[in-house]
Amino acid sequence: IKLTESTYLRTLENCIRVGNPVLLENVEESLDPALEPVLGRQVFKQSGRLLIRLGDTDVDYSPEFRFYITTKLPNPHYPPEVCVKVTVVNFTVTPKGLEDQLLVQVVAHERPELEEEKNLLVVQIASGQKQLKDLEDKILYMLANSEGNILDDAELITTLKASKVTSTEVNQQVTQAMDTKIKIDVACEGYRPVAKRGALLYFVVADLSAIDPMYQYSLQFFVTLFKSSMDKATASDDVPERVMLMIQVITQDVYTQVCRGLFEKDKKLFSFLIAVQIMRLELHSISNAEWAFFLSKGGFVDEAVLPPNPAEDILSNVVLGALVNLQALPGFDGFLNSFSLDPHVWKTWYMSDNPQDLPLPLEWQKNLSAFQNLLVLRAMRDEKIVSALTLFILNNIGKHYIDVPPFDLASSFKDSAPLTPIIFVLSTGADPTLYLQNLARDMGVFERLRMISLGQGQGPIAEALIAAGRDGGDWVCLQNCHLASSWMPSLEMLLESHQTMKLNDEFRLWLSSMPSKIFPASILQSGIKLTNEPPKGLRANLKRTYEDLTEEEIMYFDEGGASGGADGAGNKVKARAWKKLLFGLTFFHAVIQERRKYGAIGWNIRYEWNQSDILTAMANLRMYIEEQDDVPYETLRYIMGDVNYGGRVTDYMDQRTVAALLGTYICAEAVQDHDYRYTADGLYYAPPDEDMTGIREYIDKLPLSDKPEVFGLHRNAAVAFDNSETKYLIDTIISIQPRSGGSGTGKSADEIAGEIANDLAAKTPGLLTEEDAALVTFQKDEEGAMNSLGTFLQIEMLKFNKLLKKMATSLTELQRAIKGTVVMSAELDSMFQALLLQRVPDMWSNVAYLSLKPLGSWFKDLVARCEFMSSWIGDGPPDAFWMSAFFFPQGYMTAALQMYARSTRIAIDTLDFATRALTITPEDVLQAADTGVYFYGAYIEGCRWDSKESKLAESHVGETHVYMPVIWLEPVTKEQLESLDGKYMCPFYKVSSRAGTLSTTGHSTNYIRSLELPAGDFSSEHWVRRSVALLASLDT
Repeated sequence: IKLTESTYLRTLENCIRVGNPVLLENVEESLDPALEPVLGRQVFKQSGRLLIRLGDTDVDYSPEFRFYITTKLPNPHYPPEVCVKVTVVNFTVTPKGLEDQLLVQVVAHERPELEEEKNLLVVQIASGQKQLKDLEDKILYMLANSEGNILDDAELITTLKASKVTSTEVNQQVTQAMDTKIKIDVACEGYRPVAKRGALLYFVVADLSAIDPMYQYSLQFFVTLFKSSMDKATASDDVPERVMLMIQVITQDVYTQVCRGLFEKDKKLFSFLIAVQIMRLELHSISNAEWAFFLSKGGFVDEAVLPPNPAEDILSNVVLGALVNLQALPGFDGFLNSFSLDPHVWKTWYMSDNPQDLPLPLEWQKNLSAFQNLLVLRAMRDEKIVSALTLFILNNIGKHYIDVPPFDLASSFKDSAPLTPIIFVLSTGADPTLYLQNLARDMGVFERLRMISLGQGQGPIAEALIAAGRDGGDWVCLQNCHLASSWMPSLEMLLESHQTMKLNDEFRLWLSSMPSKIFPASILQSGIKLTNEPPKGLRANLKRTYEDLTEEEIMYFDEGGASGGADGAGNKVKARAWKKLLFGLTFFHAVIQERRKYGAIGWNIRYEWNQSDILTAMANLRMYIEEQDDVPYETLRYIMGDVNYGGRVTDYMDQRTVAALLGTYICAEAVQDHDYRYTADGLYYAPPDEDMTGIREYIDKLPLSDKPEVFGLHRNAAVAFDNSETKYLIDTIISIQPRSGGSGTGKSADEIAGEIANDLAAKTPGLLTEEDAALVTFQKDEEGAMNSLGTFLQIEMLKFNKLLKKMATSLTELQRAIKGTVVMSAELDSMFQALLLQRVPDMWSNVAYLSLKPLGSWFKDLVARCEFMSSWIGDGPPDAFWMSAFFFPQGYMTAALQMYARSTRIAIDTLDFATRALTITPEDVLQAADTGVYFYGAYIEGCRWDSKESKLAESHVGETHVYMPVIWLEPVTKEQLESLDGKYMCPFYKVSSRAGTLSTTGHSTNYIRSLELPAGDFSSEHWVRRSVALLASLDT
């Protein structure tokens, strides 16, 4: 039974009465309260009858009744009140157990006679051992019941003699059978590598479900695939050769079958996990210590214990710390010293655009394995890891695993059956409907293809379509299953009922859904999953848009489509404007979608624009060109940028970017200037006044890969893109790692976490107090009101102390939990894992300031912040403030403005800050500002700050962040604020993710404010397209 069945309680009641066992399947972490009496065995006697109350009914209770519950959750957490009432048994398959199961399958497939003989011997051995036991029992019984002298008992003596003969014969048979079994086992062991590879692959596939809820594959599916792959492998009488052939085919088949159901972003990750697990568990060419370094770079190294930097011009302290950890691994002795031996060759390698394609300097290329080469890249240029994986996969497991299987609906259909649904896993912009309709036409069932989009009230209609389809052999397609969460359990029950029905052989069920946790796991595990993603890249995006357009639409104004009696010349002008602006619009549509891959520097928030946006924009463009004598560019930019596309945009800075980008393509110059180009390199422009064929030919000639400059970004944005890809790869691999008892360094996980916790506890700063505060710090005015900065400081102290208390108590509790003196709660367990993976525990980050740093850097940053705050408390307000030190920088700015308002008696709501970037560093500040405040700690991203000219300038290649000089916030009345001509309003964020949420104070959790900076030689729109912003804190 299942909890989703409407009659499950009635079934349970009947079984309790008659004493039948009940199996309750697929429960979640919460159970129906109606089961409470059964779990608690709340049985009572009434009139000599055993009864149990189920719901509102007293039911006769049979002592023979047994209750079993199963769950498919990988790591369920049941509350203690449930655990004390049941016996929890872990039936999860283990690698060794699965390997033995698969070995039976392999031997049964390759040598069925051996398997049969082995099974007979097992029975024979068991029978012989039972016979021996029966003889022993009989002798013991007779001895126990013998009367008088044993030697006078003739029957006993005869039985003993007979049993001795029988025992000898049986023992000989058992020994002979055991010897034969051992020989058979030795023969079977030749096939163990196949079973071992199968078990390895299954666990790689099973781990994928932690990445996306749609990546679910059952053991039954895997075993079926395993058997079919053995049939495909080329036959050979030589066992080792046959084993190698089977391993090769099984690995390739698993990759191909699973890969077709993965999103593009996870396909290379899947190949890499297969390669790594083969090298770790079969070839043993990757040690646990090396794998741990790949995931965490070996952890944080205190700058105080770093050795002298052998190459200061290329190695930062973060990289040097990683190299110190790397040098501790076997095979890397003397690695740091090699930088001193030949710094020039190392610098050439390090500064290369593609170091992953170059051999390592000196002898290291020969001395290190392929994975150890990756470790060097991980330590020094980890943004190139994803690019390096392609070559690593190719060299270690072959070309098959870097070739992504094409979307092939026909071959997937061949693998399907009436009981096997085909599931389209959707992504934004993808629509597989056309492919399905084309396949239905090819198969001659288009007339029997029934499609319905699920939603409110569509469940019963879908059930009727399925009922008709399974009898008549129709194809039924249920679209957007993620929108019908309440009906999904009904669909699951419906498909389970099919197992006992006779279905028409031509019946097929097609389902489509966005990734969703509500999609039933049983359907995912039994079905064939397919992904179909929209095209990637500018060229593919443009190509797709123009494939959907018709010749008539392109030539609309050439064919006299404009109304209003326009003459031929007027039509020609409008035709040119239409074609140029239409291409500009499609280009803009492609650009804003492709910018998403650059993460926060592309868009603060990832917006899901789709085909409906461009179709609406096209309709507006045609309407305004048709109805107006002159093209209303400003109106078009407003309608498209602010209403059409901007309607989806919720962040003001992103709205600004949409407008700046659109202005490049929808402008008079784009129509009137024949030499107008979208980009500086001249490759991208609206093609001349041509027909559809000419435009498509131009699109086909565009580059396959796009440079960041095409999207208005600096080429350094490619580094940000590489960094985000690497971060996703590493974070994803970490998220699916199993709990480990050791790290490969000789220490257990408990010892490592204990040492980290002990070290952090010893170095955690003490609470901030007002005991030794300077007089001026919390000075009050003549009216008894504390100065605004003092009030702000007190609030910050409360927040820091809350964090420091949480850290101190949790570190103490964790150390006690590791020793076993207190229970390891879920919170402490999460903290334990975070320390091992060099991450900030959630229980700290929940009460801490916003930060994206790893644990080591985060803790160092915390100590520095506390030292700054202590200095402020003890020495009074500093001459320049470290803006990055605060929980709430917006509060600091308000307090500083309020200080000026009180001193000048000017209403604070009439004041604002004027920004002046100075030419001095924090160390050069000798006295506080006469009015306003000096602050430091900001980094600029997207461009650089030209200190000599005091203006924004294009970034140097490879320089993604530049430390800003001291900035003066000068309070002025809003009327005194200078014109923004020649200025760029630069947004100031706490961290690089840029996006934030609106907090209860009405402020963003990330955005601080905008500061005006001289735009220099470029317009402010140029810096908007570059996504230039100030950051209070970096990610490292």
